[in-house]
Amino acid sequence: MISLALGLWWALVSGCRPVLSPPGEAPDEEPREAYEALLREVVTDDGYVDYAALRARRAPLDAYVAWIGTPKDGLPPGLNRHAHLLNAYNALVLFSVLEHGTPASVSDVRGWIPVAGARFFYEEAFLLDGRATSLWEIEHELLRFRVLDWRDHAALVCGHRSCPPLKPGLYLARGLGRQLDEQVTRWLADETRGLRVEDGTVAVSELFHTYAYDLTFQNGGATVCEVLAPYVSPIHAGALRRLATKGCVLGHLPFDGRLNDAPGKAAPEGSGRGDGSAPEGDGDGTDEDTG
Repeated sequence: MISLALGLWWALVSGCRPVLSPPGEAPDEEPREAYEALLREVVTDDGYVDYAALRARRAPLDAYVAWIGTPKDGLPPGLNRHAHLLNAYNALVLFSVLEHGTPASVSDVRGWIPVAGARFFYEEAFLLDGRATSLWEIEHELLRFRVLDWRDHAALVCGHRSCPPLKPGLYLARGLGRQLDEQVTRWLADETRGLRVEDGTVAVSELFHTYAYDLTFQNGGATVCEVLAPYVSPIHAGALRRLATKGCVLGHLPFDGRLNDAPGKAAPEGSGRGDGSAPEGDGDGTDEDTG
């Protein structure tokens, strides 16, 4: 078993993995204006994605993905490495969803590692600044382990319905902290995906349980309750602070692993430009994934 795991790891790091990229030449300059206009069209007010509309007007997304893939001596005005990585991750998730035919769940995109979501997050790579990089590497190696900003969990949208709402625009270097604060507030205001107070109990997104260490470590040992309190209403903040005095025992919001498609939108079959592989598994989105 150990030798199999080592073999899989070596195959990935040695380049034996598919690289998804759009056709055609990459633009010389960041196609920010056209891509942001597309996001405003396809991202709903509550942060879901109208994938049918995105698929029909995907050219700006393809151009943006091609641009982020090119080697760069420096980033254009208004960007820094942190904002660039957040924007790249979200664009690549959208691109990959289309390439896989808008699956019922990104966890249904199976590969040769027998783990739900492994192909989507681990196995497949994309070009980022000239280097083949997976979604997992962007999130963990380039952001979590280097930038060390827990608020990134509110900005990275992995494609599940229970992920945070997608911002209908790009993150910029100027005021990035404020943008991330706003995104955390927006996420926590959603009782389905962020935080819910009911009958004296507080339930939060599964991500706050999975990455609780990020919040406590980066805030001097404060509890998750104390870290989140400034981002919610006074009533909810009071509930969190009371819980903090009792050990900060938080409940779990139900996790919905279905695709973050706009409500009322059915996932079309075979609609991507990629291999159009049919989802494996039961498609109920309950499997744990690697994202």
